[in-house]
Amino acid sequence: MKERMRIAFIGSRGYPFSYASAEDMVREFGPRFLRDGHEVTIHCWATRETVAKDIKTDFFKGIKRVFHSTPRGKISGQFFVALKASLYSAFSDCDLVCYIFINSAIFSWIPRIAGKKVFVNVDGMMWKDPKWPTGIRQIFFVLGAYLSFLVANKVVTDSFNMRELYRRKFGINLDWIGYGCASEVPKKGDLPEEYRRDNGYYLIMSRITPHNLTDVMVEGFIGSRSNSHLLVAGHIPNTPWFHEMKERALNERVTFLGLVRDQDLLNQLILHARAYLHGHSLGGINPALVRVTGMDTPSICVDTVFNREVVEMPNKRLQACLFQKSSRSVAEAIDMFETGEHAYRKEAAKLGETIRKTMSWEFIYRQYKVSFEHGHV
Repeated sequence: MKERMRIAFIGSRGYPFSYASAEDMVREFGPRFLRDGHEVTIHCWATRETVAKDIKTDFFKGIKRVFHSTPRGKISGQFFVALKASLYSAFSDCDLVCYIFINSAIFSWIPRIAGKKVFVNVDGMMWKDPKWPTGIRQIFFVLGAYLSFLVANKVVTDSFNMRELYRRKFGINLDWIGYGCASEVPKKGDLPEEYRRDNGYYLIMSRITPHNLTDVMVEGFIGSRSNSHLLVAGHIPNTPWFHEMKERALNERVTFLGLVRDQDLLNQLILHARAYLHGHSLGGINPALVRVTGMDTPSICVDTVFNREVVEMPNKRLQACLFQKSSRSVAEAIDMFETGEHAYRKEAAKLGETIRKTMSWEFIYRQYKVSFEHGHV
């Protein structure tokens, strides 16, 4: 075995925790690094429970968790947690600090000047994500990217096409490591009664936002010839945009489930779906799409180079239905899928077989492990 490493992860909300791709990464990587003889620390947001019990650190199944109190806002919270975690790591006995995404890596210089090795995954085009205020997007994230390039021992992005974008935008050559999925398809079980639909259902699984094209996909489903149902899983925003979409979807076989935290239930919802509607339009590779394709569920995706990395590049042929950013195109893609559903399901199974080999979490973990140990991918 290589020399024992003491690794700190900064950038996720917690462990074990189901929220987004950063939480997926630490949930998958932490136990594997521990299994292979390394020490793991995961920096987390303090919760009401940890604050009430005055818990600053603890261990969960052998992994050290450090809790940082923070303002409750998403932007200020990530800023303060990343700063506190960076300072903690700088004065700790860790050997390597892994930053998950630019919004935390802007502080990567702190442990670096303390002599720690620093690894950064800069993720995708966070400077285009409208959930962040304009100044944050156009200045803060670009500054974070440049600081990462200057101070980190190793910087990667999450897709081949993001690597090309960083080369064009910043003049930097990066390696890339994607996101993972389970090595095996979960067993298909009984779906709870409240989620069953007589004519089956399509599934959307994402943050409900305009840039994820939720409204475009809902409108497209309503305009299609399908007699199935549409289930939308994701945090429900309290915004005029959402309320207008919900009003439009009344009596149209559309159900908003809210955020589904139970991962076993979410697996069953994916396995029982006729197809998954995927509207993530920003780069790079989206972990939800990798997860779904790895479970042999057909996908109907917005046509981007990043989505094609998942549904076209693995077997060098398109193995999903694609749509453009319009409700009419979504409706046409759904109708096309239903016309040839059997063939699309066969293609999805072939794609899933490849994805589970080339994008399994174990495969992705080994790339990170080699990079941590040797400084290359």
